[in-house]
Amino acid sequence: MEKLSKFIWLLIFFATSSCISISYAQDRSSITIRIHNSSGTAKDTPAEVILIDSQGRRTGFDATAPFNEILLINEVHEIPRSNYTIEGIADNTSSGEDEPFYRELYVHKPLLGRYIIQIIGRQIGGYRLFCDFHKSNLTMQPYEDIGFSVIGQTVAISVEYNPAPDSPPLVIIKTVTFDTLRQDLTVAQKLTQLGDDKFVDSLIRMINLAEKLSIKCDKPKGHDKGHNKKETCKPAIAILNMFIKRLEIANRKCDNKPQFCDEEPEWNNFRKKYGKDKNFKDFFKEWDKDKWHKWKNKCKRFVTDEALKIIKEDAQWLIKSLGGEIDKDHWKGDSDNNSGKEDKKDSH
Repeated sequence: MEKLSKFIWLLIFFATSSCISISYAQDRSSITIRIHNSSGTAKDTPAEVILIDSQGRRTGFDATAPFNEILLINEVHEIPRSNYTIEGIADNTSSGEDEPFYRELYVHKPLLGRYIIQIIGRQIGGYRLFCDFHKSNLTMQPYEDIGFSVIGQTVAISVEYNPAPDSPPLVIIKTVTFDTLRQDLTVAQKLTQLGDDKFVDSLIRMINLAEKLSIKCDKPKGHDKGHNKKETCKPAIAILNMFIKRLEIANRKCDNKPQFCDEEPEWNNFRKKYGKDKNFKDFFKEWDKDKWHKWKNKCKRFVTDEALKIIKEDAQWLIKSLGGEIDKDHWKGDSDNNSGKEDKKDSH
């Protein structure tokens, strides 16, 4: 009887082990991250990328890591079953154009948990980030990001990843601050994608005023336990939305119909809506004294499509972090990002 019992337990053990190995063998989950320059030309990417898992293990670019003389990159591979390489073809005969060099990071069978994607600037320029998150059954959710980089600047994107086939959509959060927006404006102008100093200065002052008013977000009056962050952040959110509208107006082609580039109708609507709101008193007090009112008919206002997309998306992330809602039309008209659009909306 005892021998029979042991035999049964052995059968159970081998059957269970077999199921586990089969299940693991059928696990086709993966994370692929690719970054290259935003222009799509045969230029090296202005930014590197590193992935950090929930245990603090890293794979990707690390300035402190030993330099790989073959791949010409400083890299670290701490996450199991991961790799980070420089990819790209110098001469693509099929298209007749050179392909851009890019960095590619790959993790096979990643573990469940939070992952942090860090984009590290190597030089001033625009980058594009493409991510594919595959579940164990090969269903995939993409995520794309476009941004500006400067030397030493780090952008962080957190991803809650679950490889299970029936797991909910990814939760993706890009960390954007008021400093990020100011940096976007500065870089865009250096790349001749944004107007003159007077226009840029007026935009930066709007960001400064929104930041000043955002301090009230974390300071509800009295002992208000029902503190609504969206309500206390209302002035900062409204100013950031007006900031976006100004950029959209500057992006219009105004040569034939300059009246469509006039900001005044939007400012009139803004004042009509918030002019008597005491929470906006400090904003109007400072804005009405701004030098912009002397410059607005003389300065050069423009913003390229790429710069508008980058700055607008970052502003939307900041608005969301303050408790606001992303504009329903946020993803409309994004001709170069049609794939996975619904997934991307859900991830916010």
